[in-house]
Amino acid sequence: MKRLRHVFAHPLVWGGILTLGYLIILARRPSEWFFGIPGEWTWPGRPPAPSTMARWPLAIGALSLTVALGLLAEHVWPSLNHRAKMTALMALAGMVVINQVALRRIHYRYVIEYYLYRTIGPHNGFWQAAIAIESLGDFLRTFPEHMRVAGDAFGHLATHPPGNILYLYAWRRLFEAWPAAAHAVAHWLRAYNCHDLAFVTLEDAQIAAALGQMIVPLWSGLSLFPLYCWGKELGGPRTGWRSALLFALTPALSIFTMRWDTAYPLLAATAFACLHHGLRVKKAAWWFASGAMASIASYCSLGNAPLAPALALYALLYLWVEGDIRMSHLWPHWLALIAGGYSVWAINQSVSGVSPWQILAVTHGVQNRLRNAYSWNRWLFLNLYDFFVFAGLAASVLFVTQVVSTWSAVLHRRATVQGVPAMVTSVALLALDLAGLSPGEVGRLWMWWMVPLTVTVALRWTSPPEGHRGNRLAWAAVLLTIQIFAMTLFLRVSPTGMPGYQPETFDPPPANLEMATRTGITFNNLIDLIGYDLKTTTSEDQTWLTISLYWQASTRPDLPYTVFVHAVNAHGRLVSQDDAMPAQGASPTSCWLPREVIEDTHRLPLPKDAYELHVGLYYYPTMERLRVTAGGGGTYAILPLER
Repeated sequence: MKRLRHVFAHPLVWGGILTLGYLIILARRPSEWFFGIPGEWTWPGRPPAPSTMARWPLAIGALSLTVALGLLAEHVWPSLNHRAKMTALMALAGMVVINQVALRRIHYRYVIEYYLYRTIGPHNGFWQAAIAIESLGDFLRTFPEHMRVAGDAFGHLATHPPGNILYLYAWRRLFEAWPAAAHAVAHWLRAYNCHDLAFVTLEDAQIAAALGQMIVPLWSGLSLFPLYCWGKELGGPRTGWRSALLFALTPALSIFTMRWDTAYPLLAATAFACLHHGLRVKKAAWWFASGAMASIASYCSLGNAPLAPALALYALLYLWVEGDIRMSHLWPHWLALIAGGYSVWAINQSVSGVSPWQILAVTHGVQNRLRNAYSWNRWLFLNLYDFFVFAGLAASVLFVTQVVSTWSAVLHRRATVQGVPAMVTSVALLALDLAGLSPGEVGRLWMWWMVPLTVTVALRWTSPPEGHRGNRLAWAAVLLTIQIFAMTLFLRVSPTGMPGYQPETFDPPPANLEMATRTGITFNNLIDLIGYDLKTTTSEDQTWLTISLYWQASTRPDLPYTVFVHAVNAHGRLVSQDDAMPAQGASPTSCWLPREVIEDTHRLPLPKDAYELHVGLYYYPTMERLRVTAGGGGTYAILPLER
C-alpha cells in the first residue's frame, strides 16, 4: 500500500491518468463542455474516417522518430561537441515541420492543398490584403480605415495590426524581384486551385507570396534554437535540449499547423532568451533586443501584447532573486527594454502617422462585441483547462507541480533564478484568465505561453539523479506523443473552408485516337490542336455546325484561355461565332495536364455564305490572342468548310 501511494504521488502517473481519460473523451465525446461552452464556442471534432488509416503509419513513424532522436541525444548530450549539438537541434527542428505535415496528411491527403487554402481562403485575409497593396505608404497611412472596411469580409483584419500583412507583402516584393522563382512557385500553386479563375489570373508574384504563410511551420521549428539557449543558461545544456524536445512535442504546434500563432513562439522564446542573457551579462543591448522581439510580436497580433509586461516581470523577479534590485545603475537597461518594446510601433508611427492607439481603437469595438457574445466568467476555468490540454496534459501536470514547488520555495525564502519562469508564467496565466480577454480558443491564442511552460518543466529535472531524469523525460515524451496523435485524429480545428483538391488523372491518348481530321497546329509553342470533327444539322430552316476540337498541351498553361470558333465568308467577314472556355467552362486551360487530350465541342449557326472557320485562343481580360507557332501563322488556325 505504501508503495502504491508512492507511485500515485508521482506527477507523471497523474499525467498518464489524465491523458488516458482525455483519450476516452476524444473518442466518445460525451459532452460538448469538454470542448468549450455549447452555444458559444466549442472545438469541432469527429472520429477519423476509415480511409485515413493507410496514412497513420507515416505520422506514427515521424512522431516515434522525434522521440527516439530526442531521448538518444539527451542520453549522450554531454559528450557531443558544439557542431553535433547544433546538428541535433536542426534535426529536431526539421522533425517539428515533418510531424506537422505528416499529421495533417491524415485528414488532408494533398497537404499542399491544405496549406495553400489555409492561406488564400476566407480565414484571415492577410494574403488578400498584402497582394492588393499598390502603395505601401498609402496603405499604412490609411490602415485603420482599411481595418474597418476589410474587416467586414475578413474578421481578423479588424483585430490585427499590419505585421502579418507586411510580412506577406515582403514576400511579394521578393518574388517581384526574382521573376523566375515567382513563376516556378506560382505555376506549382496554380495546379491546386486551377478552377478558380480569379486566383490563376493573378500575377506570379502575388500567387507566390502565399508561400510566405505556407512555410510558417518552419518558423515554429526554428523556435527550438532560442528555447535551447534560454534553457541552457538557466539549467545547463541538457536542460536546453529537454526544453526544445518538450516544446517539439507540444500538441498545439501540430494541431494548429500553419496558423500564425505557431510562429509567435519563435518571437517569445527569442525575447526571453535575449533578456535572460542580458540580465546575466548586464548588457543593455540584449534588453533592447528582447523588447524589440516583443514589439514585433505585438505588431503582428495584439494577443501578443502581454509579452512585454511578462518580460518586465521576468527582469524584476530575476533581479529580486539575485538581490540586485537597485535602480540607480539599471535605468539604462530598463530604458533599453522600453525602447525596444516600442521600436516597431515607433517606426510605423513615424512612417505612417498612425499611432498604436488608433489601431487599438478599431479593435476595441470588435473585441467588446466578442466579449459581450460570450460569458467570459464561465471561461475562468475553461480557459486554463483549454490551455493545459493543448500544452499537453503530461507537461501541464509537471508544470503545475513545479509552480507549487517554486512558490513554496519563495515563501520559505529559498527562491532561485531557476524558479523565475514558473513564477512569471503562473502569474501571467492567472492574470489573463481573470481579465477575461480570451473567451475561448486559448489553446491557440495562448500558444506562445507554452514556451516558458516547457522551460519550467525541463528545469524540474535538474536535481534528481541522472537515471531518473532520463526515465521521466521518456515517459513525458511518450505521453505527449500519444496525445498529439489522438487529438489529430478526433479534432477538426483548422478546416480549409474551400473545396477539396482532387488531382486530375487521365490515361495517355491511344495512338489511333479517332477524329475525322488531324492537324499539326501549335499555339504559343504550348497548346496543340491535334484534330477536329465537323458535323452539320438542319432544323427550322437553320443549319447548325457542331465542331469537336481536340487539344493537347505540352505543359499545364498558367492562364485560362477562351477558345473562339469564327465562321467567315469568302471576303473574310465574320458571319457566325462561338466563344467559350473549353468544354463549356468545365475544363479551363489552367487545369490541363501535359499530354492530356481535351475534347472541346462548340455549336454555332452556319450561314449559307460561310466559307471557312478560324479557330484560336485568347486571354479574355486583355483580349490578346495566342499566336500560331507551328502549322501556320498569325493568330488563328484556318479550317476549311466542305458543303
